[in-house]
Amino acid sequence: MKKEFLYDHALSKFGIEAQRYMLFEECGELLDAISKFQRGRAEQEDVVTELADVTIMCEQMARYYGWGAYELHLAKKRKRLYQRVFKE
Repeated sequence: MKKEFLYDHALSKFGIEAQRYMLFEECGELLDAISKFQRGRAEQEDVVTELADVTIMCEQMARYYGWGAYELHLAKKRKRLYQRVFKE
């Protein structure tokens, strides 16, 4: 199943406002997991799990606000990072 199809249906079923709120919640959980990991109170897998949740929610937002524009900006940001890492 294509993720775009899944995201469209999730947005349709739950609504954009609920999914926006879930993004806020998932970002908070990621921050909490990273903080706990830094203090030795969480495992790396906890961070990775929250990263996956945030990625899915961010991609739903990208689908809502414009998947094509998102992919374009993502490519530009990766290119800029590449230049910073390898060309400076």
